[in-house]
Amino acid sequence: MIRNLTTLLCFFAALSGYAQNIKTGVVVVGSTPSAMSAAIQAARSGVKTLLIDAGRFDVITLASSDQAINGGFYQEFKKHADSLQKSPVTAKTFSPEFTAQVFKKWTDTVKNLTVLPNASIRKIEKSKKGWEIDLKDREIKAEVIVDATQTQSVIPIALAKLDKEDKVSLINPASSYLYRTSVAFGAGANFEPVPIFKLINTGADNLITTFPGGETNFLTGQAAGATAAYCVFFNTNTNNLSVRKIQTELLSYKSQIIRFDDLSDTDSAKVALQHIGVTGILPARSQNGRLLFLPQAPVSTDEIKPALKQYYSRSHVWFLDHKEDKLKLETALDLIKFLASRGEELNREVEKAWKTSLKLTGSYDLKKELTRRELAILLDTYLQPYSVEVDLQGNVRR
Repeated sequence: MIRNLTTLLCFFAALSGYAQNIKTGVVVVGSTPSAMSAAIQAARSGVKTLLIDAGRFDVITLASSDQAINGGFYQEFKKHADSLQKSPVTAKTFSPEFTAQVFKKWTDTVKNLTVLPNASIRKIEKSKKGWEIDLKDREIKAEVIVDATQTQSVIPIALAKLDKEDKVSLINPASSYLYRTSVAFGAGANFEPVPIFKLINTGADNLITTFPGGETNFLTGQAAGATAAYCVFFNTNTNNLSVRKIQTELLSYKSQIIRFDDLSDTDSAKVALQHIGVTGILPARSQNGRLLFLPQAPVSTDEIKPALKQYYSRSHVWFLDHKEDKLKLETALDLIKFLASRGEELNREVEKAWKTSLKLTGSYDLKKELTRRELAILLDTYLQPYSVEVDLQGNVRR
């Protein structure tokens, strides 16, 4: 009997020890809206995620910058908020306590997500594959850490005991193409793009921040979550990211990777315009602190030539014979046929889809002068330059 009792005690001791150790893909630390957004996105991207904080997640402050951007998870946040009230909520009702209730209701429904409150981090160490996080009562092994604390308190702890070989040099890119790697944008007047390097420029692999440059919102949280999930899902690190795959994942969850002041959030071609926006083929115009797409403006061949030559080296041959101050539909289709190796069937295809799947207004007329919006939709649908990968500097990969 004593032998059986000893065996039973050993079993429960082993079980208790097992229960205190957690293995997960992504750990998000913080009780900010960007922490919630990062954790939800990582979990929805199919990766086991743990959200921890030293508090109890009962007070969460929604910043004005979170409410300034009407896109991404903020829309879903408002739906959950509405469901907790008898009448539609307004920003004035988003008290820290109410915001915490909304996030609790939301996170309770997310698959792959575990929330761990009252977690005091004692130590963070680099392991062979990821990180080991020592809490007061348990140890966590994770492949990626996302620091979403208000004061960015996790990054110094993680870097403190790193050997020289484990540290990575901070990126100081001089490229003028960083906008092509945008995964979010700021809440300022000009919606400045947030290139992905700002999320991973922390000094160590698989250590990500949601506060690039000190500014945060739902979108940067989503971007950090998608980036972390990518590393786990593809068994890689933050030095080997596919910018386009991460951007596409964010767009599939209704986030926004680039923003123009003069485009509506309800535009049926919103995704196509974001695609072409980050390629730079139709470059944005900055006017009085505002970033503009100018959707109804005409297009010249000189305007689209520099970027297209980077994406398609053979395009320089086409541009030798084509110079128009105002690009016509006929010429645009000729360009697409040349670069995509299409024949005259493309004309019939576009004519059939003009008002249906393309949702373009006016009549199909080969002699009509195209607007920037119309050209963007045609390029995204039939040429798909967005599918061409770019590196972390925004340079086109060949």
